[in-house]
Amino acid sequence: RRYTPLVEGLSLDEAFLDVTGSQRLFGRGEEIARQIKDAIRAETGLTASAGVAHCKFVAKIASDLRKPDGLVVVPDDVAAFLAPLPVERMWGIGPKTAKRVRDAGYSTIGDLARADAQHLEYLLGSWGAYINQLARGQDDRDVIADGDAKSIGAEETFEQDLTDRASMEHYLLAQSARVASRLVREELVARCV
Repeated sequence: RRYTPLVEGLSLDEAFLDVTGSQRLFGRGEEIARQIKDAIRAETGLTASAGVAHCKFVAKIASDLRKPDGLVVVPDDVAAFLAPLPVERMWGIGPKTAKRVRDAGYSTIGDLARADAQHLEYLLGSWGAYINQLARGQDDRDVIADGDAKSIGAEETFEQDLTDRASMEHYLLAQSARVASRLVREELVARCV
């Protein structure tokens, strides 16, 4: 949030940032990404990956390409950037869906971009047409800052791995209590654990 108030958390360690309005202060997207990566390393000693693109979907793919310490800037020709990537790089296509998609003759994101949207709908349901758009780099979703949390959790990093059940149960009980306390404090309930 030092660089933009438009931050949408994706998970504990991932977020989308819309830096469009921050470029006069901090430079282009690539420069901002590099500054953020440098700040993370200086302040925590950790590496970070970043993807710079015109939309969330493409930025996520770019960020994942060179983990754990990469910076990928997507060129203007987004379709050409996405086309050779395997369908498994597609956000939301897991192993089962990837098999179904590959069995239908689509092995790259470019194949999905060129596919008939109706055929993809037949193959994947209503989500198929959306996949077709994403494969072409068309994602008009805005970065939604300060959205409601989709999950509540607790975590702890240990100097040494826990290997015995008793130790794990002790920490799991403590973690569960922390989560339960947050749920009560925020007047929320959980659907799954």
